[in-house]
Formats: sequence, C-alpha cells, structure tokens
Amino acid sequence: MYPRSRMCIVALLALACLALACLAGVSAADDWHQFQKDAMNIGATSNAAPRSDPELVWSAFTHTSEWSGGIDVPPIIAGDFVYIYDVNGTLQAFNKTDGTLIWRNETSVGFQGSTPAYGNGKIFVASSAGDMYAFDAATGEELWKKHATDRDFKCPVMYHDHKIYVGEGLSGGVRTKYYYCYDDSGNELWKHATDDTAGFLWCGASVVENYLVYPVHEGRLMSVYIENGTLRDEVDLKSGLSFSRSDLGRIRASVSYHDRYVYTTSEKSQATGYVWKVGFEDGRFVDHGWSSLIGFSTSTPVIHGGRVYVGQGGHEHPSGNLTCLNDSNGDLIWRYTVPKGVKSSPALSIGDDGAYIHFTTAMSGGSLYCLQDCGSFATLAWEYNPPDDGYILQGAAISDGFVYFGTDGGYVYCIGRRGDLNQDGSVTAADAGIALQMAVGAVSALGMGDMNGDGRVTSLDALMIIQ
Repeated sequence: MYPRSRMCIVALLALACLALACLAGVSAADDWHQFQKDAMNIGATSNAAPRSDPELVWSAFTHTSEWSGGIDVPPIIAGDFVYIYDVNGTLQAFNKTDGTLIWRNETSVGFQGSTPAYGNGKIFVASSAGDMYAFDAATGEELWKKHATDRDFKCPVMYHDHKIYVGEGLSGGVRTKYYYCYDDSGNELWKHATDDTAGFLWCGASVVENYLVYPVHEGRLMSVYIENGTLRDEVDLKSGLSFSRSDLGRIRASVSYHDRYVYTTSEKSQATGYVWKVGFEDGRFVDHGWSSLIGFSTSTPVIHGGRVYVGQGGHEHPSGNLTCLNDSNGDLIWRYTVPKGVKSSPALSIGDDGAYIHFTTAMSGGSLYCLQDCGSFATLAWEYNPPDDGYILQGAAISDGFVYFGTDGGYVYCIGRRGDLNQDGSVTAADAGIALQMAVGAVSALGMGDMNGDGRVTSLDALMIIQ
C-alpha cells in the first residue's frame, strides 16, 4: 500500500490533469456594490450561484423590532465583505465566506428603507432621519455625517464616479422634494427640486452617460445633468407618450437602463400596474418603447438576452409572480406564480446554461426562490425557506458563488453549495480539479471552493472535495 502522503500526491497530480479540462464556466468573484449591483441597476452577474440543492453556508443575527422589522434592504458586497443595514440603524460588515462579524457602527434609529452603496473604499448610508454618512469600508470608522434634510430617505443610495445620489422620501406629504448629489467627501454639490410630489420611495436613479435618470412617485421620469443637477428633460408617463397609461397609479421602483432605453414599473391596484420601457437618447426621453400591463409592481426590471424580468404583486395580495416579458414588444413570455407578491427586484446569475433568476416573496415566512429560464417557461431550480419566519421585503445579492438576503426576523443568510465549482449540481472530481487550479493561482479563487473555511482555497480543499 502507498503511504498516505504518496496517495495525496497521486491524487493531486490526477486532479491537476483533470483541472485543465474543467476551467470553462468558472467565473471570477464579482461585487454587488449597491442596489441592483451598479450605477445602471443592471441586476445581473456572470458569477456562479447554486443551480440545485442549496445549503445554508452561514447566517447571522443583526436586530429586530416588533414595530417595524429587522432587515428591509438588500445586502451589498465589496471585496471580502457583505454589508447589512438593519432597522435599528446599525451597519455591519461580515466576512462573506464564513459570516464572521468584522465591524459594526450606528446611524439613526428608525425604519431604514434606503440601500447603502459602496465606492472608493467607503460605505455611504442615507438614514430615515435625513442624515447622510460615510464609513470606512474596511474598518467601519465613521468618516463624515451630514444632515441633508428634515425629511426621510427611503430610496437606494446610488454611487458613481466619486458622487452619491439620493432622493427625499414621503415624510411631510406632497410638497417640494429634492434629489441630492454629494461628493464622497460629504460636500453637497447640488439638489434638484421637484414640486408637488410625495417624494421618492424606492425611486432609485441610474447614471446614463452625462445624465442622472430617476422616477417620481406620481408617474414622471426625470433627466438631469449629473454635473450640476439642472433639468435636461422629463416625461409624464400618464400622458406624454403614445403608450402612456392614465391609470398608471404611482411609481415605487428604481430606474434601470439597457441599450438606449430606461425601464421601471408602476402600481395602482392588484390588477393594475405596468412595466415601462422608454427610449432615452442624449439625455432626452424618446417616444419609443412600450407599457405592459402585469398588475401591481414595485420591482425594478432586469433586462437580459432580449427579455425583461420583473416581480409582480404586493404583500396583501393572495399570490404573485415573477414575470418574463419580450423586450422588443412587452408581450408576456412566461410567469411563475408564488404565494403572495414579489415586491423584490430580481437578481440574475448568467452562465453557459442560461439565466437563473433569484427573488423573494413578500410575506412572513417567505422564501428565496431560484428559477431557471427554459425559453417558453421557467422551472424551479430551488427554493430556500429560512428558519426564521420574518417578513421578507427586499431581494438578494450574488457574489463569489453565494446568494445573500435578509429578513425582518433580523437574520442575514448566505446560501450556496461549497465544492460545486462548475455548477453542474453535484460535487465531483472535476470540482476538485478546479479547486486545485484555484490553489495555484491559475484561476481566481471562489469562496465556495474554501471547504474548511480558512479563507483560502488550497490543495487541502481540493482533497476534501474529492474525498
């Protein structure tokens, strides 16, 4: 018999040969720096995510409150950290691989509905008290705090090129409300006034070339110059386009951008709500696109492969859907029905085997779902129901082979499948070969290859996989 050490060497050599044939489809780690990933709210990544049989990799408790909940905004991810902003106004950084708490710091207490953003080594937060903060992303040190408004903030912070953008929320009722631009040192650069509006609840912006584009609660789209905040163009979706809808209702979603079009959703009732695709060129809205009736939606659309993915339904509705539309004309391709509504925005993992769509259901005791787009229909790849029964408002973030989300129970969850590096649904010698290539630096290491949780992918992890 071979000594154990020689058996290990033989196994490693075999894995090294096998690995050369297994590198296709392995993606490097990708960050999710803000709501829906980036400054255009793309909501999609080429990073791997579990295709079947997901496992709980780690969970952590943050804070919960009987009067409003626990975690009501999605995580953001930068480097080795996942950042969670809870209802207590606490910002926490966890190691994204093993869930170790790295640091925590405080903002104001209250229902926090504004997703933070990462940029230039800092985490930017807009609190419900109208304060803006910047924290060192590595240490959690508070770098600056500015009181921006006596109103609240309830829309995602958007970061782009050393500037942050955020709009006032609904407090104070209908009046003049402002969209703000600060630099990353805490200096106010401009604020754009919108008269006679309830404000910006979840109405996050996109940066498109030299313009900031964002929706208004009452159904308008705004385009302002990012340099100084002056108005470039606006359009009323109730009357300003050939496909306008007088029964639009209100907009409570962000704007996403794709290939000369901006997208958003609106809601009036369970049955009445629309997905919007509006032409956008040189800062101006173009009367080209469509509006598609899907029912109530506060979900920000994600566009990929000629398709538009969006959630439908509210927490008070008996059921909801993840809906897929044809990007060219807005026609329905398929819908997947789930209990209660889908208020969250989809998060897509794109691989050689197509698009996998992650979303949560707006209900107590809800689940994180993953669908595979199979062309004319969607199939359930997996469903993860967390052990706490907290309400789930927002969706998920994807990075490094893992999917992250939080609940009103105050828990953040990391879902993945350690060892399944080629995402074929099983852990085999082929995955061990890929782990060995990660160990020697031939390909970028993914967290799901770290089998023993020591923060690295080494030959030991490769052997643990094959065993």
